[in-house]
Parts: sequence; structure tokens; C-alpha cells
Amino acid sequence: MLLLRIKLQFLKAIKAIKDAVNRNSLIVKSVSLAFFIVLVVAIVVAITVFYVSPELSDSLSSLTQSLFSFDDLPSAYNLEFLSYIFLNNSGHFWNPIRMIVWIPVLGPVVLALEIILNSGVIGAVAVIAGINNGVAYPIIGLVPHGIIEIPAFLLQLSAIVLWQATITEAILAKLRGKQVDRQRAKQGLKDTIILAVVSVVLLFVAAVIETYVTPYLLGM
Repeated sequence: MLLLRIKLQFLKAIKAIKDAVNRNSLIVKSVSLAFFIVLVVAIVVAITVFYVSPELSDSLSSLTQSLFSFDDLPSAYNLEFLSYIFLNNSGHFWNPIRMIVWIPVLGPVVLALEIILNSGVIGAVAVIAGINNGVAYPIIGLVPHGIIEIPAFLLQLSAIVLWQATITEAILAKLRGKQVDRQRAKQGLKDTIILAVVSVVLLFVAAVIETYVTPYLLGM
């Protein structure tokens, strides 16, 4: 009986997630498109720089290494590393400083920069790792956890966009002296929570893979 209840609750949760994504498919698709456009552009630019200007490529590599220092990074295969990866990734949207993305009006600007930064850095790092260590290295190093981590980021970005749209619509209705569509606003906030929670769960799963699977594959 208990297992049946758990199964029903699980199926109910899955349906709620699917419904939230379907209701906001335009936002999810738009965010995903923007992310991958910047990612492709970053990859093309990085490859071009490496082959056209070796001097500039050295500067790009040095800049990337200075931005992402791994000297204090905990060793893999333990909970400390898992905690570091998970908190670092989820902290993109939940630490006190970066929660500015949730502020109406100002948030969308920061969010756009966040999309450009994340997708641009992923593209540049993949190219640098591929050129320095071979094409297989970035594929093995990024794909196993990336197939979960990137959708998690996209859902989190979509949650923020939905939050901004819902709050802005309510504010504009108030300023114009119109009735706020409470049902629509309530649904928007509910979907925001669903997308955000799913994102955090996926980021944890990705962190587990990055802690215990990716290092093993890279070692091979």
C-alpha cells in the first residue's frame, strides 16, 4: 500500500512537471535557443582565434585559467567535492549576490548576461580542452554530467524568466488600475517553483555524476 502511494505521488509529480513545461514551452524554447546560439558562436570564435592567432589563443587560455583556478578544488570521489560542485552550480541563482536575477526590471539584464557568460564559457573551455588534450577530452569531461546539468540550467533560467513575466504583468496591471488576474499569476508562480525545484534536483544528480563518474572516465 505504501509503495502504491509513493508510485502515485511520483506519477503526480511527473505530470505536474510536464504540465509546467508544456504551459511555458515558449519560454523554455526561447531560453534554450538563446543559450545554444551563444554556445555555438563561442565555439566558432574560440576555434577561429586558436587557428588564426596563436598569440591571442595563448592569452585566451591564460584568461580562462585565471578565471577558473582549480588549486583549491577538493579531490574527486568524496562528499566534499560533491558539495563543492553542487553548491557552486546551484549558487548561480540562489546565493545572496546572484539572487539579483529575481528582482523585477533589473533581473532580466543580469539574466541575459548570465546566459551569455555560462554558454560562452562552456564553449570556450570545451575548445581549449579539446585543442590541448584532444577532442575526446572535452566530450568525456562534459557530456556525462552536461546532458543533465545543461537542461537543469535551462529550466532554472526559464523559471526566472517566468517569474519576471508573471511579476511584471501583475505590476503593470496595478499601475494601469486594472484587475490582476490572480489565477494566472498564481499559476505562473506555481510553475516557477516547479521548474526551479526540478532544476536544483537535476543539478544535484549532475554533481553526483561529475564527482564519481566523470573523473573515472577522464582517468581512463
